Amino acid sequence: MQYVGVVRSYVFKSQIIHEDDPADRVYEVISGLVCTYRMLREGRRQVGGFYFSGDIFGLEAAEKHILAAEAITNVKVRIAKKQALNALISRNAEAADRLLSLTARELARKQDQALLLSRSAEDRVIYFLIEMSQRNSPKEYLIALPMTRQHIADYLGLTLETVSRTLWDLERRGAIEIEGYRRIVLRNQYTNGRRENLVDLFEGIAGRRPKSEQELSDWLVSPEGTAATVFNLTSFSWWGDKARS
Repeated sequence: MQYVGVVRSYVFKSQIIHEDDPADRVYEVISGLVCTYRMLREGRRQVGGFYFSGDIFGLEAAEKHILAAEAITNVKVRIAKKQALNALISRNAEAADRLLSLTARELARKQDQALLLSRSAEDRVIYFLIEMSQRNSPKEYLIALPMTRQHIADYLGLTLETVSRTLWDLERRGAIEIEGYRRIVLRNQYTNGRRENLVDLFEGIAGRRPKSEQELSDWLVSPEGTAATVFNLTSFSWWGDKARS
């Protein structure tokens, strides 16, 4: 999208998209954090997703946006008309491949989120922490959370009290350390673990032995591996179901 569109700045809490606005533009986050959301009939908010630098939102195929978008921090966003973007990707294979990759990634997140809402509160919070560690953490195991606890609750379909209680319980069990309101450190319980224990953990989640040392190493830094080593999840967890699906 860097070849088309205009760049605009939005301050904290600014509205970028309103529900039912014409869906004729696509938005790329250059810096900051954006969330999409929908207001439900009972007055509760459901957050659809969080978008960091490099992410794209507003990809709805409908004529109008079904989700609003708000700046959670001060943000810069590149805005491109879909007509201009379509013209670009028709003549630029690199741009087409990137847009396809971003669209597929967004679809996978939506599918994961839909499945997640049927899981326990703890599974939802763990999934969120792992997702944020993969997307927004330059330092391994240190998670920066620009959003509020209420944003997290609205994203996971939980109450604010449940999110806070679950985080405190995970800290009490030694899986995480809460640093203030916006930073969480994951405590890897298998950092110095023996290879045999890590192989057993892999098998418990994936349902088979790793094929090589490289596969085991790659898995340990994947979302499933991080969840297993930090939270000591077993084969009965949602992560095991995902790994075997």
